Amino acid sequence: MGDKRIEENPFAALFPSLSQAQQFVGTQKQLSNDSPSNQVLSTSSEKKTDKESKDVLRQTFEVSRLVEKVFLITLDKDCQADPDRPSHCVYLKELSEALDSQTWIDIDCLGQAVFERLMLENPCEFINTAQTTGADVTSTNQAAEPKALHYLFYSFRRWLDVTMQCDDTSLASVLTMCKDVILTNARTCFQQSELFPSQNIHQQFMEIYHNECQFSTDLTDAADQFFTDVSNEIHRNREDGSLMDVFKPVLDHLKKRFTDDLSLMHTDTLKCINLVMFFSKTEGLAQAFMTYNSPLITSNGRAFENTLIGSILSLSCIPKSETGPYNFFNNPSSYTRQEHDITESNLWQPLCLIGERIHQLLMSIIRISPDLRHQVLSWLGTCIHANFGRTKIWSNQLPQLFNQMYCSEGFSLNLCNVMLRLCQPFSEPLSPKLLKIQPSYTTAVAASDADAKNRGLHSQGLSTETMLVTSTETASPSSDTHYSFITECFFLCEQSLNLGFHMVHDKILKLNQDLHRVQRLYSEVRGQAVSEDVEPVRSIKMQMDKGMTLFLSMKAALTEPRLMEMSLNFHLATASWLTQVATYADLTQFHPIKFPLPDVVPDAVYHVPEFIMGNLTDFVLFCHRFKDDMFELAGDRVEHLMTLILVFMGSPQRMKNPHLRAEFADMLSALMPPSTNTGTASGGLLSRFHREELFVKHPLVENLSETLLHVFVSIEMTGQSVEFEQKFNYRRPMYIVLEYIWEIDIHKQAIIKLAVEAEQNMEATDAPLFLRFINLLINDAIFLLDEALSYMSQIKEKQQEKERGDWNDLDDRQRQETEMDFRHLGMLARYHNVMANYTIHALELLTTSIKSIFCHNTMVDRITGMLNYFLLHLVGPKQKNFSVKDKNEYEFKPQQIVLDITKIYLNLGESENFCMAVTHDGRSYSAQLFDKAIQVLGKISSSPQITSDFLALDDKIRTMAEQRKEEEDLLADAPEEFLDPLLGTLMRDPVLLPTSKKIVDRSVIARHILSDQSDPFNRQPLNMEMVIPSTDLKQKIDDWVTETKKKLRTPSTS
Repeated sequence: MGDKRIEENPFAALFPSLSQAQQFVGTQKQLSNDSPSNQVLSTSSEKKTDKESKDVLRQTFEVSRLVEKVFLITLDKDCQADPDRPSHCVYLKELSEALDSQTWIDIDCLGQAVFERLMLENPCEFINTAQTTGADVTSTNQAAEPKALHYLFYSFRRWLDVTMQCDDTSLASVLTMCKDVILTNARTCFQQSELFPSQNIHQQFMEIYHNECQFSTDLTDAADQFFTDVSNEIHRNREDGSLMDVFKPVLDHLKKRFTDDLSLMHTDTLKCINLVMFFSKTEGLAQAFMTYNSPLITSNGRAFENTLIGSILSLSCIPKSETGPYNFFNNPSSYTRQEHDITESNLWQPLCLIGERIHQLLMSIIRISPDLRHQVLSWLGTCIHANFGRTKIWSNQLPQLFNQMYCSEGFSLNLCNVMLRLCQPFSEPLSPKLLKIQPSYTTAVAASDADAKNRGLHSQGLSTETMLVTSTETASPSSDTHYSFITECFFLCEQSLNLGFHMVHDKILKLNQDLHRVQRLYSEVRGQAVSEDVEPVRSIKMQMDKGMTLFLSMKAALTEPRLMEMSLNFHLATASWLTQVATYADLTQFHPIKFPLPDVVPDAVYHVPEFIMGNLTDFVLFCHRFKDDMFELAGDRVEHLMTLILVFMGSPQRMKNPHLRAEFADMLSALMPPSTNTGTASGGLLSRFHREELFVKHPLVENLSETLLHVFVSIEMTGQSVEFEQKFNYRRPMYIVLEYIWEIDIHKQAIIKLAVEAEQNMEATDAPLFLRFINLLINDAIFLLDEALSYMSQIKEKQQEKERGDWNDLDDRQRQETEMDFRHLGMLARYHNVMANYTIHALELLTTSIKSIFCHNTMVDRITGMLNYFLLHLVGPKQKNFSVKDKNEYEFKPQQIVLDITKIYLNLGESENFCMAVTHDGRSYSAQLFDKAIQVLGKISSSPQITSDFLALDDKIRTMAEQRKEEEDLLADAPEEFLDPLLGTLMRDPVLLPTSKKIVDRSVIARHILSDQSDPFNRQPLNMEMVIPSTDLKQKIDDWVTETKKKLRTPSTS
């Protein structure tokens, strides 16, 4: 090509001089001769047409301009004004000189050019500015970027922009080459970081990720794409350094930050979590990440919290140990409740975000490959199993050992959050996905890690759990059985809730009890001290504040709204699944639940661990105590909880443990509508509506009364040693529910029906349910009220001692012990008074509509003896023994008890058998007893009608008492063989006991058998169907009584 033709070519303007253009053309000719394969800038022909020459110059121009835009580098020392060129580029002097002052960058020298740029110590010294208007300030800074990874990232971002704007398909290979150069050099930065001794490549990586996360999603996506592509390059060339080798310093740094520096509210926490999310982008990264998070000692639960994943999960408002640090709710007594509520709500968002992000992280890894799903589920299963000891009672007794062996409360709750999110797809009652849960999972055991992966068996320890019911015939599942992801998530979630939510709830309840004790102690010592700044007031206040700080921290974590919502949905779904499992063997569809339940219990029930029921009950009770408005969120779905209660509470063959069934009564109490005094908002009214409907219109609700009485009785008949206090704790909610449902006609009529059936079968082999119920009710009333009065008498004595100054003579230690004993005595008195009040009131309610069974020969002496005994204590001379100070503090309500006892007398007073039995009680009844009661009724301002009716009853009983006295005098000399050997009273219906051969009165042995199904003389099994009527003896007794009465009526002759 001639000089004139070159000069006329418009692309010659690319070169600073005509000679440069001529040099380029000459070079291309030589390259064409030497390398015929070069298709970008030369052709195979030695002669070029003018058009071909123009194409070559245009292509060269565009390639060079593209490279400049992407990399902000140039070989043109004297850039001319050109609005299409970057305003600032780094001039690569050494490369330019090596290329004989070549001013353009082509494909052949691109790699060398970028490498030279990266090797520049101070690129700002080589900035070349194109004299254009509107200079790009950002380009200035980016062109002079000294950090290698930053420079390559910004080059990648510019490459993305250029690629989006480029329509020229002929430049596609150039763009690909540019990207390859960027990624290759970025890979080199990571794998051969020694090439950049003055730079910290890993720090640069984190800086870029953190900085980009502060801006738009597009920029974050660019960073993700860049580092993902770089990671893929590293993985493909792992012989130069694996992803674990490359990113371990980053992971170490992140773990250290989460462990040592970051907290729940720290501004960098979310940025660091976002960076951790990067490791779920590719299979190689995820493999490295999961390997890094594998603890060396998998049997130590705390070791999992010490991993990177664990360090994030441990971020919580709950301190990691009781020693602290306490970051929230400090000095709680100095702030109002409203201020605490604000702090609590501010904590909820970051708590929610932690669960959300870790769930995203793990779910992203799970979706990558089966191998990674296996690794994630193995991590979760092993972690949960290693922390199983958290659920043991002894673990709370050794806090230092506990902190070394097991994860913290914050970790366990965040793990629950993650697991609940994994279960969200099927956390809906009657969801078809619930039917994919395979109950036999709990008894399957993986033979090896490979077997666990192949069959989907990652939970550990389930086979050793106590099941709802046990059977020696329960078959182990086949070794070929494979389990679904839904099954794994369900049981892993239940395990995490058991060691997490359940245990934290348990701790907060114990802490609450401790706080009440400390607060009472504080009130006592504060009242005796001149100020709060003296001992022991100051120490007790510090202890109280510390406890309240921990309490508020736990409550904030437990009541996080998203956690609560997911828990509610999960437990409602679980309830709907459990009722199906308990009634139908076919779990391919949901069936309607009908009563009576099938006699045959499906095999699936034998695979359900007890703790699943415990989790469900625990959550409902937590809602009732701390978040009652959650039932508003449930709406009419609460019916699934009622169905669960009705199916299991009265069915020992479906849930053997009587304690679990008794706890269902507590759950039933929690589901009762809130008091109208507290339902102020419209949402509260809606919640009340659904819960009222639950007790009236639930399709199975007519079975509620019988179910409630069944579990009441079963607590006594467990055959196990049940402490009195525990037994009454179980029965307390039953009394509350009984009082509520008694006002609902469907339930009242059901109870009355049970009473009628019981009276018709008083001597059945198995004592009727209602008969056993009222027998235990009377037993409880006698025990509780007797104990309560004993405690009140002791308190009266202690108060008198204190008033006399007897305690002042004690040394400090003795006085402290005495005060502690006094407080403990008060607690016992309060407890027994509360339970006695409930029990007496329950009897008063029942006797308003159910009378004849209480007046039956089997029961009447017991109830009249109880009424007379306690009325005598409360209105007789002994009442002064219970006149303590501060009756309300001990829940002692003698006036209310007298009123309830009076009503029971009146309820049953129409029965002559009852009135006669009142007079038979020689221990407590006297003609003056009712006179004293009437005086008390007048003092407590009871209804005049009650007083009037009681006066009439007194007259009736007095008359009967006189008649009875005459008869007793007449029959006082009865032969020994006519007297009952247990009570010494004249037998009316003698029966022979088959094993001991003793003869007793039928009514006496019937009462005994209600509580003890054994012969009282030799402890052999006994029921009423086994006793043998002694007809001959009965005839003798009847004849003797008739003859004796006849003698009384016939005047004697002298």
